[in-house]
Amino acid sequence: EEEEGGFTVSVRGDTLSRDEQVHWQGLVRDKMREVGRDVDYPIYELLSTHLLPLLHEEISRKASTTTTSSSTSKLYHTTPIQPEPLYHALFSSHHLISPTKRRSLQSWSHSLSLQGFAKVGYPGVIYAQGRKDDVLEFVGNVKGMQWLALRLRFVEELPGRFNANANESSNEIGKVKKAVEKDGEYEVLEGWREVEKVGEVVEMMRRIGREEYVVEMGIGSAGT
Repeated sequence: EEEEGGFTVSVRGDTLSRDEQVHWQGLVRDKMREVGRDVDYPIYELLSTHLLPLLHEEISRKASTTTTSSSTSKLYHTTPIQPEPLYHALFSSHHLISPTKRRSLQSWSHSLSLQGFAKVGYPGVIYAQGRKDDVLEFVGNVKGMQWLALRLRFVEELPGRFNANANESSNEIGKVKKAVEKDGEYEVLEGWREVEKVGEVVEMMRRIGREEYVVEMGIGSAGT
């Protein structure tokens, strides 16, 4: 409570903290001194000229802080993260025999969290899928080795039906057991493996619903 010029002003409130009460009591004390004793209506002068503008300013400041906090909360907690689409790439070569190349393919598939396979022998076939940047890095690594008649048949985004689980983490993509398509139920690639026959390539691609990608390139034939 502050007393000045024959009247008393108290600062109290159910929601005021002790620090806030001390702060406002100090402001009242200072403003009462500014008003002085020679004013006809000191209480009116104190409230209208000094205290009410301060209260309005404080209310606006708190409202602005609350709005900013709410907007920040929505930005970080409710904004959905767009899933990153999967890509795939297919190579063919005259042959794939070198143990060094085969070990490199295995190592890259693991470090880049890719799924796919390599057909060893004659001809060589390499197929990989994963996140775009990882697939592009893999493609660059393969191109960086010495090959005979290496051809990049394609590197592109997988069709939407195979991207249903693209929002899974890179380590989880290969763990999804089935991908459902209207014409049937297809298996999903897991890890990296090697095969030795063109027929195995076609069969593997058929099982994951992508047989046309190799058949249309002249690698094997439908029903092989």
